[in-house]
Amino acid sequence: MKKGIANSAIEYQKLFHDFAKITDVSNQDGFVLYENKKAGSIVSYGQPETIQCGVGDYVVDSDFSIEYNYGTRFLHFGIIYEGITYSLKNGELIAQSIPSSFMALEKMDKGVGVWRAGQHFKGVEFSINYDYLIDTIFPLINRQEADFDFIKVNTRYTMLSQEIIDVLSKIEGYIKKRIFTNALMQACAIELVELLLAPSSRMLFVTSKDRYIRVVRAGNRDIKISSEDINKLNKVRDIIVSSAYDFKTIPMLAKEVGISEQKLKYGFQDYFKQTVWDFQNNIRMSRAAFLIKEDEMNFEEISKAVGYHSQTAFYNAFKKWCGLTPGDFKRYLSNHHEN
Repeated sequence: MKKGIANSAIEYQKLFHDFAKITDVSNQDGFVLYENKKAGSIVSYGQPETIQCGVGDYVVDSDFSIEYNYGTRFLHFGIIYEGITYSLKNGELIAQSIPSSFMALEKMDKGVGVWRAGQHFKGVEFSINYDYLIDTIFPLINRQEADFDFIKVNTRYTMLSQEIIDVLSKIEGYIKKRIFTNALMQACAIELVELLLAPSSRMLFVTSKDRYIRVVRAGNRDIKISSEDINKLNKVRDIIVSSAYDFKTIPMLAKEVGISEQKLKYGFQDYFKQTVWDFQNNIRMSRAAFLIKEDEMNFEEISKAVGYHSQTAFYNAFKKWCGLTPGDFKRYLSNHHEN
């Protein structure tokens, strides 16, 4: 596994691009395109000292880790459509970023981020340097740091309001169309912060069991989702992440965590922006890609290890997931492996 140490946000980004082999750079009108025709691309706009945003769609072809320790704080918003990143804690890999919308007030104290070969990452992120937020953004909207006292530092919140998700989708469109400007980026930052501080968003952080925090549409009726239900949906997510080898149906998962099948089906899709099946399949295929890279099992063993009893079904699912058959994917890794 390749390893690096970053003492600043800029060093962190450079190491990431080098390790992910997304290093061909072009710059036009403030948009920086990092590209590798086989691995994918990342388009970014802005600077880590103020506001920076980006859209990525790429595949990691080898394991790597980056140790960081520079104390800079960021307010992150984003949507992860595919991909899982890990942090290394006490020698154990912990899933840190999973497919979902998210918000986090992060202080980059000492830690280690880990990426696994075969992971397909796709998403959008909008990051505001916390010092810039306090010194520049807050005075513009008559806010102060104490307004953020309900947010825990280094905690990833994955239940965002639809209004915030809509703004992130709008930002994603601006980046893809290359129509962002610094003024527009600052306006988006203000909009996100105001939405985050709105009473309707603050309710998402309430832990009271009797507080309904979301209503989702299930066919022709509405279902109320409480904070207790959200905790159960997160448990389902954790079960799926930790047991890629064991396919579980909605009835099985609902019974295991004590939630109705309707709440699980519709609540999970509303919360994580994908169905239980799609989320489960992404985890299984990511696990399969890792096992292929490790090259210690044959394809029949790998298909069984991720819950497929039919090797043909596994081949078809894997090709649909990443565009390559397991054999082609293995050859791709072999051709691009660095000793």
